[in-house]
Amino acid sequence: MLDTEIKGLLSDIALNNSRASFKRLYLFYYSKLFSLAKSLVKSDELAEEITDDVLVSLWIRRTALTEINNFTFYSYSAIKNKSLTYISKTQVNNVSIDHIDLEIADPSASGEDKLACADLIKIINIALSKLSEPCRLVFKLVKEDGLKYREVASLLDISVKTVEYHMGNAMKTLSKGIENSQKSMALSSFSESLKE
Repeated sequence: MLDTEIKGLLSDIALNNSRASFKRLYLFYYSKLFSLAKSLVKSDELAEEITDDVLVSLWIRRTALTEINNFTFYSYSAIKNKSLTYISKTQVNNVSIDHIDLEIADPSASGEDKLACADLIKIINIALSKLSEPCRLVFKLVKEDGLKYREVASLLDISVKTVEYHMGNAMKTLSKGIENSQKSMALSSFSESLKE
């Protein structure tokens, strides 16, 4: 969903109390917000409750939605703050994002393209699984959710340099993972041709 489309939905919600626009926004953001909450609180039930609380709060304060410049960052910050409030009450300080996978989909792709894409996704997910948890979280927020380095730094209470460091590590790991898989595919193709 484009920023202009999100702003249009927010405006429609704020000015017209549009339930249809709120439903579209809810459906678009729910899984992303839920994943972030779950990575922080480590519980499906609590993550669902936190996500629902944040979205209900947005509906209650819908008249102020037009004042939000970056809704993605705003909603992620709300989830983070609500999750941290819960964490501080229960004294849990670990972050786990094991349930976050990269998904790439193109409905117009051919069967061969879909197979190649599935292979690439598998390679990427294997490479991402080798990253540290903070590095994976930074990568997800920047690459999958489209947040700027400055926004990720603010959201996670780390410096922009730390975000840059994690992104550099993530990109090197992904690059090596893809390079190694290409070498192994080339080697297997070569050995197959020798058997013929």
